[in-house]
Amino acid sequence: MITILKLKFKDTTGKSHFFKIANPKKGLSKETVRQAMEMMAATHLIKKGDEELTATPVGAKYVTTTEEAVYSDEV
Repeated sequence: MITILKLKFKDTTGKSHFFKIANPKKGLSKETVRQAMEMMAATHLIKKGDEELTATPVGAKYVTTTEEAVYSDEV
């Protein structure tokens, strides 16, 4: 199983953007994640042109997936 932390932000135009964090610490509190996301927004961390992609934190969730190989030529 693979677990990621998926962060959702709105940019300065109101469009949603998602950022994935691989191998996150499990059991993070709502307050901890919200504070980290607010810090990302306050520091204008990610921009594309004049748009701030992390302008407004919206939410976060853990996402767990299971991989099942169907075919691979890798040795």
